[in-house]
Amino acid sequence: MKALDEQIVEERALVAGWPTEKGKRRTAFPPVMLDDPRLTRAVRFLERTPAGRIVLEDVAAEVGLSPFHFQRVFLEVMGESPSAYLRRTRLDRAAMNLQMSQLSITSIALNAGYSSPEAFVRGFFSQFGEVPSEFRQKARELLPTASGIAAPPAIPVVTQQRLPVRLLAMRFHGPMPQFQEHWRQFKAYLEDKGLFRADLQAVSIFFDTPMITPPGLYRHDCAVIDTGQDWSGTGLYPHDFPEGRYVNIRHTGNYDRVLGTYAWVSIDWINQTGEAFSPDSNGGYEFHHTAPWAPAGSIRDLDIVLPLDF
Repeated sequence: MKALDEQIVEERALVAGWPTEKGKRRTAFPPVMLDDPRLTRAVRFLERTPAGRIVLEDVAAEVGLSPFHFQRVFLEVMGESPSAYLRRTRLDRAAMNLQMSQLSITSIALNAGYSSPEAFVRGFFSQFGEVPSEFRQKARELLPTASGIAAPPAIPVVTQQRLPVRLLAMRFHGPMPQFQEHWRQFKAYLEDKGLFRADLQAVSIFFDTPMITPPGLYRHDCAVIDTGQDWSGTGLYPHDFPEGRYVNIRHTGNYDRVLGTYAWVSIDWINQTGEAFSPDSNGGYEFHHTAPWAPAGSIRDLDIVLPLDF
């Protein structure tokens, strides 16, 4: 097995003279709430797991537009081309796996849809300005600091097999402090469509981590468990919570402290138990026991549910 320093040197040789987009100023961001049904379908198509080869014509056909028109609309609304979106989100997921898992660079490259580790190293360097092994080394050095703000280990943690659930979700973008506002917008949207009911089970879906993804690009889906209502013609999309093995941790208190609970379960607990998060998951989840659209400062009661590897 190669020493880390040797691995970094080899990866650095692959990117000698390779251009990087790190630090490039972004001039357009996706909307806070994505309620266009066509673009919602397109985004979900691009985010499918496991990662595989996707061509523009396939995505355009999925939403019923010509490739030219689809690419123009996607760029105008999302602030980047479909191919740039696909590459960026896959590499963000790879960066999460580098920081939080023991998977090899080759495995992470394949999970990100790259045909070879060499192509992955170059793509990763272009986005982050560091080769994967170098990024992993530095990112892990940040974890003890993150863990220092974590919740106390007295919080009960349960690993369990969970059954599949059909969710209906809407995509939002923005940093975690805005999540409660996302939920209020989502509730208003459901009320406008005549779909809101007080007994709806609310579920948050997360795809990114604030340690890696810029705040304006962070993906947060507000969702409810499908009750059989007619959701056609809305900006909601079906999301299947997959059957599998999960870690479940209860968070009760102010929502602005939820990051501490995440830090504890994803750093301290995972290291203590030797468990590993799924490298090819379709998000992490919060199952809310109190209404997430309640006024800011209200006590929250929710289960953080994260997929585990087998």
